[in-house]
Amino acid sequence: MHTVDIFQWFNRHKQVINYSAAPLLVLMVAGVALFVYTTGGIKYVYSHSMYVPIVLSGMVYGIQGGIAVAVLGGLLLGPYMPIDVVTGEMQATVNWLYRTGFFILIGALSGIASDTVRAYIRHLYWVSRHDVATQLPNRLALMDDLSVIRHRPGLQPNSRILLVLSVNSTMELKAAFGHDVIESIIRQTADRFGHVLTSRGQVYRADTEEVSALIERIEAHSVNDLLVNLNRSARLPYQFEGIPVHVDTRMGYVAISDIQGDPGIYLQQAESALNAANDTLLEFVEYQPSIKLATRENMSLLGELMKAIDLNQLKLHYQPKIDIPSGKLSGVEALMRWQHPSRGNIPPGTFIPCAERSTLIHLLTQFVLAEAMRTALYFQEQSVTVPIAVNISAHNLCQPDFAENIFNLLSEYGLSGEYLELEVTESALIRDMAHTIRELSKLADAGVKIAVDDFGTGYSSLQYLHQLPISELKIDQSFVRRLPQAQDAVHIIEAAVGLAHKIDLKTIAEGVENISVMQFLSDIGCDMAQGYYISRPVPDTEFINWHRQLQGQFDWQDQSKII
Repeated sequence: MHTVDIFQWFNRHKQVINYSAAPLLVLMVAGVALFVYTTGGIKYVYSHSMYVPIVLSGMVYGIQGGIAVAVLGGLLLGPYMPIDVVTGEMQATVNWLYRTGFFILIGALSGIASDTVRAYIRHLYWVSRHDVATQLPNRLALMDDLSVIRHRPGLQPNSRILLVLSVNSTMELKAAFGHDVIESIIRQTADRFGHVLTSRGQVYRADTEEVSALIERIEAHSVNDLLVNLNRSARLPYQFEGIPVHVDTRMGYVAISDIQGDPGIYLQQAESALNAANDTLLEFVEYQPSIKLATRENMSLLGELMKAIDLNQLKLHYQPKIDIPSGKLSGVEALMRWQHPSRGNIPPGTFIPCAERSTLIHLLTQFVLAEAMRTALYFQEQSVTVPIAVNISAHNLCQPDFAENIFNLLSEYGLSGEYLELEVTESALIRDMAHTIRELSKLADAGVKIAVDDFGTGYSSLQYLHQLPISELKIDQSFVRRLPQAQDAVHIIEAAVGLAHKIDLKTIAEGVENISVMQFLSDIGCDMAQGYYISRPVPDTEFINWHRQLQGQFDWQDQSKII
């Protein structure tokens, strides 16, 4: 438990602790006095035991508590406590007063120490939840408030919104006035929002150039009026060093219906709406599920993607997979390339994620599957008979006729299932487990191989490994590329290979770029490898040339034969 957590627990139970500790400390003081008396009097050193309740009282009650118990202890060991019980000799007044003074000193010091530590921890707690420059609650405070908002009584589910305002043109502002201008604008915006919201919300600085507001007790029909008032207040000129400064701002917001899971999702959604407001130049935008598709760049790519297929701008390149022990070709992976006439080569990591957030991913996957099967026929003509692996999106798997569509394509091209392999990420597999098992089992029964792609990077669940008809685990290149120096990657890959073999699955490592990695994979028993050390992704004709030159076998231990 962290120090701040202990402090929070102490604060929550402070009253109970205070009430419980008081009689215990009094009993301890009385007990020490009785102990001193029964052991013979003050001449023995047992009187020093009184420091224990004095220090404890200072820790619990602070300086006042420490002094109070010190005085009580001093009096009990003072005028009525003999030096020697047997002889009845009493103490001189100066002696017990001197002792009481020391008790008070220790009580005061322990109280001061306790108060100082508490004050410092309170400061640390405040700093952890506030932006020091503007004194506003920060992102952590916002997340905490979102987490507890559902427990507040008397609030209707649709009476809360989370709003994010961004300060635009910050580079120009900082270039003209210095970095302090941003802090000043944030503070002034928070003050203006506070006047508009009154007691209906709290303002935060959740990001460097943003102001957030968690607004409660607002009727649905008055949301727009409130946003207009907030926007109007943000449009007024800001004052910085006596100079009026115009600042462009945009707002995005999300209606909070229920807080479940990670409260950061609502902030992310509000910021997505803010991005849409910036892109569309609207003053404020409400978050909608489709808002992530609203940026101009993504919309442009999506708009051109269908035309790219028709104009033959999309091509598949093929990267071989080899069996490590024998060096024989075991398969190829189809990887997409987009050669745009004006933008040049667009990496798949740029347009595929955009497509995956839209229905275009189905058209794209259909194109890849059809092109891969056409290539499989071409490979057959060239006496190369290996399965071609195609990456499948989670959205593809959710299609009710996913398996049937693949069967139709196989039938159209006159191919059996053995010529096709589907690579599916872990997150896609567990999205709708029942439907996924049903669809993939149909394909596996027809001979289609199923592989788990990017194993180790998704939301791993060992449950699906035995429920789904998987034949391979593909170890992600983020681990493979750090071999064999990175010990964490070594342990992860060794564990993955061992686990796969125990449940009768083969393993393939992607991202192999040198012989030392190949040797390591061979030593630990990894079955297959794929990467630039073997071959870059190449067009189908170049792949056939590669295959012919190596005669279908890649001798990875003989570097002189590597092309």
